[in-house]
Amino acid sequence: MKILVVGDPHGKLPKNLDNIIKKNKIEIIICIGDFAFTPKKPWLEKSWKGISSRFMNKNYKEIVDKLCSYKLLVLTLRGNMFMGNKKKIADRILNKNKNLINKFTGIYNFQNQNFIFFDISFEPSTLMDGDEKKSFIKNRMRKNEKREKRLKKLLKENPNSILICHNPPYGYVDKAFDGKHVGSKIILNAIKKHKPKLVLCGHIHEAKGKKKLGKTLVINAGSHGDYVVIDAKKNKIVESNFLK
Repeated sequence: MKILVVGDPHGKLPKNLDNIIKKNKIEIIICIGDFAFTPKKPWLEKSWKGISSRFMNKNYKEIVDKLCSYKLLVLTLRGNMFMGNKKKIADRILNKNKNLINKFTGIYNFQNQNFIFFDISFEPSTLMDGDEKKSFIKNRMRKNEKREKRLKKLLKENPNSILICHNPPYGYVDKAFDGKHVGSKIILNAIKKHKPKLVLCGHIHEAKGKKKLGKTLVINAGSHGDYVVIDAKKNKIVESNFLK
């Protein structure tokens, strides 16, 4: 099975996408989340100035529709964009495509391969400098307890699975622009305990790359047009515009 993994698009898909899919005989597309346009530079409030909600919504739909236009199975996360009062907008765009599967925490089987979904997780370890969200994180941790149990159960019951998560695991392809590790400890602990064969993540754009966590290959698929083609049977990278 050949998989095309698209890093956080943020309004931009890989160049020559049609050719990448045709040449590699892609059977499934996976997108790590965060479809709509945002600035490529570090996440500063001022960098959003001048970007209208209307443009964001239109751009989100264009990216989703393009990925679904190939009539291949598309597995995706929503990521940390379009949350809160915009969640309904995102869900309406995602749910209209019959060949797209979007789960917050869950599982999907395709050609006898189990894919486990674990979308954005806000934890103390994921806070960056300048974040003032301690009360928010505290509230989220209560919800995270249930999600963490669910994740570990899915990984335990489905060995040799592929984990799709928006956050990278803590300490692995998760170093932010300020040099600090800001990955998820929930994901790290789940991988260490249950050892999925492959982990596909994003979120921390500047940390794109690959690293082994025990026997598990962890790939941060990057952003803004970054991509990786994987042979799922061999658990091997076939092609990428930033990885060898």
